[in-house]
Amino acid sequence: MLKYFDGIHFPGAYLNINLNNFKDKTTIFSAHSFEEIKKAQNFDFVTFSPIFDSKGRKGLGIKKLNEACKLHKDIIALGGIITDKEAEKIRNSNASGFASIRYFYK
Repeated sequence: MLKYFDGIHFPGAYLNINLNNFKDKTTIFSAHSFEEIKKAQNFDFVTFSPIFDSKGRKGLGIKKLNEACKLHKDIIALGGIITDKEAEKIRNSNASGFASIRYFYK
């Protein structure tokens, strides 16, 4: 577990960025498909979203999340995690963890 987080979150447009420029930082890539996850192997973490329905977008679900976890060692779940119900489903998945705004600011 990281005591202090010192990293950079890269959106999809930065999939081919040279990570050698960020050797002293934790790198996180934002993925929305299995293909993006497969291409993001050089990143320390990969976020995968949306897991649950969120802001008009259909959630991918826990089954797809667990499939994503087979493609990268550290997947962080995002999207539609609002209550303890969703957090518990993530906790019981193979994801490394989750991130959310609405869950923590209720």
